[in-house]
Amino acid sequence: MKIVLRILMVSAIVFGFMTVPMNAMLQSVLAAPANCADSLSSSTLYMVRVCITSPVNGDILSTNATITATASVLSGPNPGVQRMTFYLNTTYLLTAFTSPYTFTLPTSKYVDGSYTLSGQALMRDGFTTSQASISILLSTGTSTPPVNTNTFTPTSGNPAGGQPFVVAAVGDGASGENNSKNVVNLINSLNPNLFLYLGDVYDSGSIAEFYNWYGTGTANFASLRAITDPTIGNHEYSNGIGGAGYFDYWNNVSNYYSFDAGGWHFISLNSNRNRIDITSSGAEYKWLAKDLSANLQPCTIVFYHQPLFNIGPEGPTTDLAAIWSLLAQHSVSIVLNGHDHDYQHWVALDGNGQPSPTGITEFVAGGGGHGLQTIVNSDSRVAYWTDANPAGFGALFLTLNPTYASFSYRSALNGSVLDSGVINCRGLSLPTHGIYLPIIFR
Repeated sequence: MKIVLRILMVSAIVFGFMTVPMNAMLQSVLAAPANCADSLSSSTLYMVRVCITSPVNGDILSTNATITATASVLSGPNPGVQRMTFYLNTTYLLTAFTSPYTFTLPTSKYVDGSYTLSGQALMRDGFTTSQASISILLSTGTSTPPVNTNTFTPTSGNPAGGQPFVVAAVGDGASGENNSKNVVNLINSLNPNLFLYLGDVYDSGSIAEFYNWYGTGTANFASLRAITDPTIGNHEYSNGIGGAGYFDYWNNVSNYYSFDAGGWHFISLNSNRNRIDITSSGAEYKWLAKDLSANLQPCTIVFYHQPLFNIGPEGPTTDLAAIWSLLAQHSVSIVLNGHDHDYQHWVALDGNGQPSPTGITEFVAGGGGHGLQTIVNSDSRVAYWTDANPAGFGALFLTLNPTYASFSYRSALNGSVLDSGVINCRGLSLPTHGIYLPIIFR
């Protein structure tokens, strides 16, 4: 309190004026309720009050609880709130990106006891507020750290029922934001047989964020959970989370796995080079070589988060070169990535990254809803790209056939097709009935 008051006084003396009356700011500081915290931005002199409005201080939580917080500029210019971050006993809990800043605390995921629940806002000018905090008591009968003992089994999705097998794929979307929900609505409206989530649950893939932003029941991406096969992104490792939320939500899914669906072979890999060895000497590479050698399907799709080829601001993940070369040796048809928040369709490339009609086609489909990034480079090997906002939010759809796949990238803005075409399996000839085969939805 004394520090804040001193800042106010010094500012008034140095500048000789303030953007708001001194007594108004002093009054707001002194009047902050116990569940709130006031902060003064020293650069532009505005006062922010952050409050946890639900639950109330001292509440006993015996079931999942709704957490709600507010951030209000009391005086001075208002730059807006970018996001709010919450902590449980100083441990990262969740980031909320849109107002109202509310989420569900899955209380049974934590051991019973007294906790301090706190939250702070990051303003759009970069100023981070103080933390508002309350005391809560968790009482769900959970006496030891909960352990998920379930086993993940890849899904082959819903059967096609005599219709073409449709796969939807996108990453970088599970954040609870409106654009994320629009992408989910787009995917659901086209009723795919299988969904591949290409990584990143925001902001750090914590247990609470998976529970809320990927979702439960029919909320958010959880409406697609029964037909989802995931791969892990880099955000799931942020803030010391270490992938715990991902592995818990997906019932101890392996870092890499494979399955067959729609007459195609699918492989999910972990491409986080700081967390797993993705070079030719690593266990993942050796497993991949065996899996590809044993594969009996003529057509293969491989999906992982970080792309090897990338003209977006995240840049290429060059450590994946050995894996790419291995995929090319085994005539993989399609590689699906996220990571960059845009859409990129690369021409078919051989094991050295050179255009080849029998090479691998890479797609970057990172327009799942958590913002779009601006393309920063150009490359003649890119057949099509878009970073248009908001039209670039969307998902990639693949219709699988025995020897080829037709594809389209659709905008969540209005469902329009932004890019489309056909990809052959292992260099087989195009179907005689035409170059472009439209995707068929039920």
